Formats: sequence, structure tokens, C-alpha cells
Amino acid sequence: MSAKRVIGIDFGTSNSVVRVKRYGEDGQPFGDRLFVSNILFDGNDSVPTLVQIPDDIEITPELELKEEDCEFGRAAAVEQPGMRTWRDFKTDLESKDPGIRMRARWLTRLFLKYIYRQYQTQSIHLGDGTDEELVYVSYPAKYSEENRQFMIQAAKDAGFSNVRGITEPEAAVRAFLVQGERELRQMGLLHADGASYLLFLDMGAGTTDLAVCKYENGSTQIISTWPDDRTNIYFGGKDIDQVLSGYVEAYLRSNNNVVPSYFTDHFSEKYIDAVKAWKEVTVSRTLKRNKSVPYFSAVKNPYPNLPDFSPAIGRKEFEDTCKQYLCSFPELVNGCLAHTREIDPDFPGTDGIELVLLTGGHSQWYFIPEILTGKNQAFGSVSLPQIQSEPARVRLSGKPQEMVAVGMVYDLLKSDHSGEAVKPDEQEQSIEEQNTGNQYGKDQNSQESKEQFRSGRDLVYGKSEVGDKPSPIPYYQEKVLTREEVKQRFHGTKNIIIPEEYTTIGENAFGGTGWGAAGNAFAGLFSKQVTGVETVQLPAGLRHIGEMSFFDCKNIKSIKLPQGLLTIGDSAFKGCNSLQMVTIPGSVKKISRSAFEDCKGLKSVIIENGVEEIGWRAFRYCDSLSSVTIKGHVKKICEEAFGGSNVFMTVVIEDDVENIDVDAFAIAFAYRLGTLGEMEIRCRRGSQAEKYAINRKIKVSY
Repeated sequence: MSAKRVIGIDFGTSNSVVRVKRYGEDGQPFGDRLFVSNILFDGNDSVPTLVQIPDDIEITPELELKEEDCEFGRAAAVEQPGMRTWRDFKTDLESKDPGIRMRARWLTRLFLKYIYRQYQTQSIHLGDGTDEELVYVSYPAKYSEENRQFMIQAAKDAGFSNVRGITEPEAAVRAFLVQGERELRQMGLLHADGASYLLFLDMGAGTTDLAVCKYENGSTQIISTWPDDRTNIYFGGKDIDQVLSGYVEAYLRSNNNVVPSYFTDHFSEKYIDAVKAWKEVTVSRTLKRNKSVPYFSAVKNPYPNLPDFSPAIGRKEFEDTCKQYLCSFPELVNGCLAHTREIDPDFPGTDGIELVLLTGGHSQWYFIPEILTGKNQAFGSVSLPQIQSEPARVRLSGKPQEMVAVGMVYDLLKSDHSGEAVKPDEQEQSIEEQNTGNQYGKDQNSQESKEQFRSGRDLVYGKSEVGDKPSPIPYYQEKVLTREEVKQRFHGTKNIIIPEEYTTIGENAFGGTGWGAAGNAFAGLFSKQVTGVETVQLPAGLRHIGEMSFFDCKNIKSIKLPQGLLTIGDSAFKGCNSLQMVTIPGSVKKISRSAFEDCKGLKSVIIENGVEEIGWRAFRYCDSLSSVTIKGHVKKICEEAFGGSNVFMTVVIEDDVENIDVDAFAIAFAYRLGTLGEMEIRCRRGSQAEKYAINRKIKVSY
């Protein structure tokens, strides 16, 4: 009997996600119970659902194109002469127009073939070649049976075998409860005895899918899903994309004395991806803080003389513009509850809903919990008495975009619904742990280690309205990935997946041989280096990244630092010129000196709540850096932390910084002359950050 490899394909309207989890012959998962592997797309753990083909080609059912004639994902988002990009074709699968439906099916098949090719190139790192594969593909609850069967067949035609289908809310419910069931029971939000009724909402770019679930004695039964294929309500995020795009286009046309017509023509078609990113990064978060959005940087940067929005986009402007759209949300929820009453006479109705679970990228909007808890009834009312009396019963997933794919690969995971922590000796062991016979690592008899191991099995990524609760950090046996092991294991490999057993990446493991141009230029002549590394998937249990571990790896495009990472060594990513975005998890207390220095292509940095210090020259000479978001209370930003970076940089400080070195943002020589006017710091009034900006003559906003 061979091991099983479960693959979950979440084919989304705007983004698609593929996750993998491997189980042993005994049915127990390898490694950490909740860990899943990612299929990477150009170094990212999700891929835009985009297909680009020559614009002079007519799509027919029999059309076949060579792989080199097409672009997919992020490459398809880039405008190319003679090419046309197709998007949102997932929603077209339900079109009443046969021609549109045929085209959507053709594009879906082509995109799934691309996903299969990416999976195949990485499958060698995901287990043994003898693994028995089980593949799930998801679809919205409102899909007709015909389209459900089409999705299964399309995945088979792409190359996957043993394919099954599952609705998106069913998969996401499974992920939510596997990850958070124990905590919800301990908080009294799920009953240890008796039944609890849950309302689940999976809010994506194309649709919002709802389910009513009955939880009893540790098992979950989905009573109903909604909407059905006869209900013409979608409530997808792409509708807001179109509203915002139209708002910006109208604004540009009203300022045609500044913006030429060629820029405004077909604005939505050309800039919809930029509008979507703006919505997610700026508009949604700003309105959640009840602030206003004064401009759209993608048009303000090339045309700095453009006036700001008048009025700025605040909650009132947004709600007035989207009123009809927002009214469909209470209608959708009420329709789901009414449908449940019709099909299940035992359902206690709205009074019985004790918990609302939210997931999907569209679930982040401020108006969702406000409508559900009765705080905002301007768009229609929803009667959920228990939710309205205790708003903390609305629970939001911390990783909404991947919940569907994660839920699919949890298919074989045995339920763990006890109210108490599972004992370490009852937990499954990784291959490495089975070989060593030591489940706790070096401190096997340490009570602290055992307690840490227990808490590590209770990973929960949920959030509530009463504030974020950080996930506990699981305990892992220490294992260092050394430079010699890298040479032996990965030499010549461009796409690297580091096995889960490693907790530390050793000093200079992937990096050059030393400082200075000569050391970099001749490094490959004198050592067996890993050259041309483009993507690296770090293990979930990684705790330490050593000094210069990725130094001068110029081709790495992206790297996702896992939650629970504790240290990033000096110059760890220095000189990674292709790196474009990085998020520092809050478990990293200090970003070490020169950690990301000389990352010439780095555009965006997000520093999560929990980071206390940004070290000396941590992001120095990041010439392309335009956006820095600091989410928590930072104690210190050291000298030249952002020295020599982009003069057009915007720094958003959501909390405050106790101590900012006088030269922390020494961006250009003009700074010395007191003429630096392009950089902007957004912060709270009366904060240390505001005082720093005013003293250094840096533009400040609130």
C-alpha cells in the first residue's frame, strides 16, 4: 500500500491556488498535522486566473495552441502587442449565451493544463513517485450539475487523475473547522454537547457562496448551500473592481486638461489589475479604519498635477456609489436562511445561528460584519439575534484566499475535536522523527518543550472583532540546512522546495562566497554553487534564516517568510535584485542589519504586528521601494534603515514608532538640504512618527 498525495485545485475567478498534503500508509499525515505544501507560480503561492493568446485568433472548441503561443498568470497581466488577455472566464461558465459559455470552457481547459504543467515540474519535491494521487477541484455552490461535471472532466483532460469535485463552501468549512475547531470549543462558541448551527460565507472575486452547517459531537454536516443555479445574485469582488474603475475613469475624464485621452481610453480594460490591487491594499483597509482615500497612486504618479479626488472616497461616497450592490448582501443571507428552513424542518431558524465564519478575499470589507451584526441596516436587515448580541461570534479567516484549497487537502485528516490538547505521543510523526525516534528534539524531557509542542498543534488562523490573536508557534526538532547539503541536494535547481524537517537555513547556504565584487564575480568558478535560483518555498516550521543565507541570489523573484520565523540574519537577502515584495511576520522581533540591503527590484514591504526593531541599513539602497507598511508598534527604526531608497516612497505607520533615528530615511542628498518633498509618511496625529516627519521636512498625511 503506497502513500497518498491529496491535491486541491481552487480555480478562482481572479486567483487560483493549488495545495498538496501527503499521508502515509497508516492514513496519518507526514510532518505537522496542519502543514500543507504550495504549488508555486513564478515564486508565488497563488496565480492570477489570466490567459493571454494572440488577438487575431478566433476561439472555437477545436482550437489548439502551442504552449509558447500563450501566456498565463502574471505574465498574462502584462500588455503585449498583438495579444489579448482573458479574465473572469470562470463566471462566464454560467452564461446563458452559448458562445460565451463555449469560450469560457476552452479558456478553463487551457488554464488547467497550465496548472498541471506547474504541478508536474514540482511534483518531484512533494513526495515519492509511487504516491497514489487524489485530486479535488472546487466550484461554486450555485454551479449547475453540468458545470460541476465539466470542471471534473477538465481537470482530467489537463492530466490529473482520480479527480473528484467539491463545492467551495464545503471545502472551506472543512479547513476552518480543522484549524480552529478546538479553539472555538474552548471559547464556548461551539458546544461540546448538543448541536450548534453555523452560517458560513465564502466570499470570492466572482461569487459569494453560503452554507448552513450543523455541528454536533465533533462532526459537521452541511445542511444547505446557497445560492442555487436559479438565483441571480453573485456578490463578487470583481463588481467593486468595476465600480472603482469607473469612478477613476470618470475622474480622469473630468481632468482632461491634465490627462491625455489616450491614457483614459479603455481605462478599465488596461488598468483593471492595478485597480484591483489598489482596492485590496488601500481602499478596503482605509475605509475599514473609517478614513478617506484621496487619490489613486497609479494615475497620480505619472500625472502629479492631478487634483485629489473631490470629495475623497470615504464610507459615504463608497456606499452611495455601491448602494444597489450592497443591498444584495442581506438579500443573499436571508435567502440562504429561508432556503435552509424549507429543506430542514429541524433547523431552528435565525435564532439558532450561533457562529458566522467568513473566508475568501472579499470577506475583508468593513460592511460585512456591520451588516451581519445589525450595526448597519441601511442596505437591508439580517436577523441573527445571537450574532448581534455578541459580535465576536463573527469569525474571519486569517488566510482567506487559500482556505478552499487547504480544505480539499485535509480530506484524509482525521478529526481532532477533543476539548483538551492532544498529547504529544498521540501525534503523528514525520519521517525524520520516525528515523530518530525522538519526537521532541534535544529537550525531549523538557516540560516547556512538551507544552510548546502541544500548543503548536492548535494552529488557528482566525480573527475576531475584538482583535487579532496570534497563532502559537509549534515546536520542531532543530535541523540545519547547511551549505554543503544545499550543494548536494539542489545544485542546478531553479525552483526549490526546502523539506519540512529543516528549522534553520545555515549561514551562506545559498549565498555567494563573500563580500565585494570580486567574491561575487568569481564565486561560481571556485565552488559548487546553486546558480540561477528563481523560487524558494520555505518550510512552515522554519525558525531561523542565517547570515548571508541568500546573499546575492539575484534571480529570486519572491519568497514567503513563514509565520513562526524568529530570526533573519545579517545580510540574509542582500543583493536579491529580483525580489519584488516581502512580508515580515510578527514573530520576527528584529529585522537584522542589511537584511534586505541592495534589493534593487524590491517594491513593497509589509512589516506585521510584533516586529520591534528595523535594523541598521535593513532596506538600504532598495531603489524601487515605493510602499512600506508598518502594522504594529515598533520600538526602533535604526540608522539608514531605508537609506538611499526611492524618493517617491510612501511609508504607512498604522501604530507608532518609539524611536526613529535621524537618518533612518536618509533617502537622497536632497534630504540633507531639507528639500525632500516627494516622500510621504502616513501616521496618526500626535505620534512620534508625525513629529519625526515634520522635523525632517517630510510630507505627512493622516
